[in-house]
Amino acid sequence: MNIFDNDLFSNNWFVYGLLLMICIPILVVAINELNYVVKRKENHLSPPLNTLKNIILPLIAMSIVLTQVMEFPRSSTIMKLLETFIWILVINTLLAIVNGVFFSGKGMKKRKTKIPQLFLDIFRVVMVLFGAAIVLSMVWGADLGGLVTALGLGSFVIGLALQDTLGNLFSGIALVYEKPFSEGEYIEVENQRGRVIEMNWRAIRLETREKELIVIPHLVIGQGTIKNFSRPESVHIMKTEIGFSHDNPPNKVKQALLKACYSTPGILHEPEPEVKTNEYTESKVVYEVEFAIANYKDHEDVMDDFMSRVWYTTRRSNLEMPMSQMMVHHAHQIADSHTEKLNQLEESLKKLPQMLPIEKTKVNELLDGSEIQYFGAGEKVIQEGDPTGALYVILEGKAILETTTENNKKVVVGNLEQGDFFGEITLFTEKFSSFSVKAIEDLKLISVFPDEVLQMVELNPRLAQHLDDMMDARRLKMKELNEV
Repeated sequence: MNIFDNDLFSNNWFVYGLLLMICIPILVVAINELNYVVKRKENHLSPPLNTLKNIILPLIAMSIVLTQVMEFPRSSTIMKLLETFIWILVINTLLAIVNGVFFSGKGMKKRKTKIPQLFLDIFRVVMVLFGAAIVLSMVWGADLGGLVTALGLGSFVIGLALQDTLGNLFSGIALVYEKPFSEGEYIEVENQRGRVIEMNWRAIRLETREKELIVIPHLVIGQGTIKNFSRPESVHIMKTEIGFSHDNPPNKVKQALLKACYSTPGILHEPEPEVKTNEYTESKVVYEVEFAIANYKDHEDVMDDFMSRVWYTTRRSNLEMPMSQMMVHHAHQIADSHTEKLNQLEESLKKLPQMLPIEKTKVNELLDGSEIQYFGAGEKVIQEGDPTGALYVILEGKAILETTTENNKKVVVGNLEQGDFFGEITLFTEKFSSFSVKAIEDLKLISVFPDEVLQMVELNPRLAQHLDDMMDARRLKMKELNEV
């Protein structure tokens, strides 16, 4: 006799009760094991698994007990509400699991891509609508055929009323597919320039350098021109025009502008900066400077630094940047300007005996062998490894003396201020400079040419001893730094 022919097994309540006693515990154990594995990997699946185990399974078991064991009618409003609540929890849990597996941060890294927020929103809406259709059909017995017909007519009316909104939606989908830009990149659309901080189903949000928020609808973006400053590569080419006097030789101007480029932090040496003679106007010769920077976001800071260094570099090279209006120079004005510079140099040289052991009667002999130079904060007066140089005496400002240790570490040897001098090692050893001198404030210097210094040292043993003592002190300091 087969035991399944027994009347006990023919009862639905007994079969369902037996299934509940066997299946539910097995499912709980399986979910617990899966949850343990998930927690070890620090995934986002733990909360939805807990919801499945602690809420959904008990509610399903209760529903089966009420309908199959206690024979409670499924058509009752209470049972329909219970099943609707279960379906809502199931759909929500499934969305959380899909999000944790495919759209979480770790899932993105594994696939080395990022799903646009627009697609995520559309996917969630489709899933919710699909779940709602299941609930209406299976639980409440709704006729979806009539509902689809009604939705078709309604969607036509809604489509006419929401043309712009739908246009933004589909333009957004096209932008996501083409990917002309991504979050974090700098773009320009409709003369609005900024960094993309968000892209949703309707518009993108730009953050400008002035920390303003600009919202641009996808419909506007799709109909306009997009300029991406971060592609095809992050390197950005900048151009600017600078005018100089007709009296300044073009090759000398180009050399000075290139020197300003190479000394400006942020300007790349590869590709190399370029300076071109662009045009001749009535008042000036216009030169075009072209250089590359690593990232567009730094363009204003780099340009500001470069234009500041142009002033100091051209001033040291005795180049003239005329105003935009035509400038007429009379002979006596040029003579007066030259006399003024000589007077300024003479007054500055009178201060040298206070800084160096030089006789006051000898300073005027340096008029033809020295000049006043200006350096801006951040500029290097002497670069480590320079083969030649002059003797520099600080009249105004501050600087630091740097060197590179044997461990290739940049260290500060000392601070320089008014009255201090440097450049003597290169002069007297005829070797490359062991130090760099960098201005930390705007510097005004007297630069004494090498031949003049050597002549002064030959005629002034006290000056020779003073310079030699300073060189020994700096060599000793450098040795100590290498031993650290």
